[in-house]
Amino acid sequence: MPSLYKIANPNTVKLEELILVEDDERPDDPMLENEVNRNLVQRSWSLGPEQASIDPSANEQYWQDLAATWNVTEAEARRRLCANCEYFDNTPEAQEMMELVPLDEYDMDGGGRGICAKFDFICHSLRVCQAWEKKPFYKSHHDDD
Repeated sequence: MPSLYKIANPNTVKLEELILVEDDERPDDPMLENEVNRNLVQRSWSLGPEQASIDPSANEQYWQDLAATWNVTEAEARRRLCANCEYFDNTPEAQEMMELVPLDEYDMDGGGRGICAKFDFICHSLRVCQAWEKKPFYKSHHDDD
């Protein structure tokens, strides 16, 4: 069975192109593939924080480490979330695809679900990883009123 995001976006970067993954580690089940991909992003790209929170003092060490990696202030690092990452897809179509994968413990505190187009797993609006890239903002023609 094809992965969730590749169903709708067949030209995305494959996780195995970014992280070496043995073929026998790639499950055919979308739920298991999501878990494998998420675990790889946690280990290799610092996906976190483990306990997501909007509290500006929570997860201080995580945000300090990420700020150092990006060479930005901690405040700037905290503004970079999956929610505003270029790869975060939470469209109605993506939401429908994610219904194939049951909720798990990462869904309980991470904010809204979205599919990470870069790493092909279910990420959450209150988390982030080192691969974060600014989502382009598109101004609607209605914004001119």
